[in-house]
Amino acid sequence: FTLETGAQYVITDVTNDFAVDNWEDSRWVNDPALTNVFDYNQKVLGVYTTGAYEGDKFGLKLGLRVENTDLSTLLVTTDVANRQQFTNLFPTAHTSYKVLDNLSLQAGYSRRISRPNLWDLNPFFNIRNNFSIRTGNPELMPEYTDSYEVNGIWDQGIFSLNAAVYYRYTTEVVENVATFENNVSISRPENIGTNRATGIELNGKVDAAEWWSLSGDFNYNYFQREGSFETLDFDFNADQWTGRVTNKFKLPADFDVEIITNYRSGFQTVQRDISGYFFADLGVRKKLMKGKTIINLSVRDVFASRIFEAETMQPNFYLYDYRLRGRFITLGVSYGFGKGEAMEFGGQKHF
Repeated sequence: FTLETGAQYVITDVTNDFAVDNWEDSRWVNDPALTNVFDYNQKVLGVYTTGAYEGDKFGLKLGLRVENTDLSTLLVTTDVANRQQFTNLFPTAHTSYKVLDNLSLQAGYSRRISRPNLWDLNPFFNIRNNFSIRTGNPELMPEYTDSYEVNGIWDQGIFSLNAAVYYRYTTEVVENVATFENNVSISRPENIGTNRATGIELNGKVDAAEWWSLSGDFNYNYFQREGSFETLDFDFNADQWTGRVTNKFKLPADFDVEIITNYRSGFQTVQRDISGYFFADLGVRKKLMKGKTIINLSVRDVFASRIFEAETMQPNFYLYDYRLRGRFITLGVSYGFGKGEAMEFGGQKHF
C-alpha cells in the first residue's frame, strides 16, 4: 500500500506587446489601430492525493485532484478586462490484473481539463492578410474530458503489443468559427457543445535484429458532435485515424539512424473539412569521444509533404485555407563535462 499527497502552484504572467508600423514620408509611423498590449495572468493551485495497492496479480490506484484557477486578461489599448475564477475536482481510478506472466489487463477512468492559451484569449485582431483575420475570445472556457479506457498488454520479449478501447466525453468543446463580411473572413474560437469519441488504439514494438527495432502506433476513433452556436445547430458524426511507424538502426562507427513516418487522415469539424497528410522525419546521431560528445542531425518533414488544407462551406460563403510549413533541418552538438553524459539533442523545437 502507498499513499501520496502534494500540492502545486503555477503562475503564468505574460505580456504580449504587438506593434505595427507603416513606412510613411521616409520614416516608420506607428499604426494605433493595429497596435496593442495584452496582459495574461493565470494562477493554478492544485492539491492531490493518491492511494495505491499493488499485489502479485492485482493492482488498484485511486486519486483525487482539486484545482483552483484564477485567470485575468487585459487588453491595455482598449482597456478590455476579463476575469474567470473556478474550482474543479478531477478523480482518477486505475486497476490492473496480471493474467499471465506476459499478459496483463488494465482499466481506468480519469477526468482532465484543457485550458485555452494566451492566443485563444487575446481579443485583438491577428491579421494574416487583408482578407483573413483571426481573433481570440477572452470569455473562452476550458474543455473538460471524462476518459474511460480498457487495454491489454502482451510482452513476448522481442515483441510487445498494447491494444486499447476507449471512450471520451468532452464538454465545452473549443472550435474556430468563421464569419464572412465585406469580403473579409474573421475566425474566432468558441465553446460549442459536446463531443463523444469511441476508438481503438494499437501500439506495437519488435526488435527485429540487434541493429534494428521497429515500432508502430495506430489510432482510430468515431465521434459524435452535438451543439449549437447562435441560431445554427452543429450536430454531425465523423471519424478520424492516425498512424505512425518508427524505424531505429544501430550502424557501425557509433552511428544511429531514426526514420519516422506519420499519416493523419482527413476529418470534419463544425464548419470545415480538413484534408489528411503524410510526412516523414529523419534523424542521424554520431557519438564521439566514448559518448562524451554527440552530433545530431535532424530533418523534419523530409519531403515537405505536411500540407494543411481546409475548406469552409457555409450557405453564404466559401473559404479555402492552404498552409505548407516546409522542411526543417537542425544540427546540434552536445558535450558532457566531468562524469556527465552528452545530451541527445532531438531537434524538435524550431525558432
